[in-house]
Amino acid sequence: MRFYTLRKIILAVSDNASVIGGIALFGMIAVTCIDVIGTKFFKRPLIGSYEIVFLAQLVAIALSSTDTLIYGRHVHVEMFVLKLPGKIRRITACFVSILGLLLFAVLSWQGFLYAKSLKTAAEVTGTLKIPLYPFAFVLGISGVLVCLVYIVKLLELLKIIPEKNESC
Repeated sequence: MRFYTLRKIILAVSDNASVIGGIALFGMIAVTCIDVIGTKFFKRPLIGSYEIVFLAQLVAIALSSTDTLIYGRHVHVEMFVLKLPGKIRRITACFVSILGLLLFAVLSWQGFLYAKSLKTAAEVTGTLKIPLYPFAFVLGISGVLVCLVYIVKLLELLKIIPEKNESC
């Protein structure tokens, strides 16, 4: 029962993070439109639009990564793997999940360390003076969420918990 609760929590947090990522994506579109219209028609570009867009892009990509992993929207090259026997396919999937877990654990850890160093140095963007450390924290948090998804996937592959169609 505990794993089903963990699965539900991960799905709920992932869905909420994706909504925030979608809002950031919409913000990127809005800022770009305002900047283009301001530049072309009024000869006044939106000050700091580049900074807003690149920070919103970080939020959009980082917070949608968990949802992308859960629903299998990442690019997969399975041409060779699909021809393998089931047991070897499962071993390959475990190996890939362990590699993904390790990669995102390092990414998350480094994201938090980088956020701490940005906060200590009081780093801000050049034009709008937006503090950068919260965005590095977003990167670290998204890495933790992806790690949790990989842990659930590993538990399913190792048959410690049963697989579900709408699982992580």
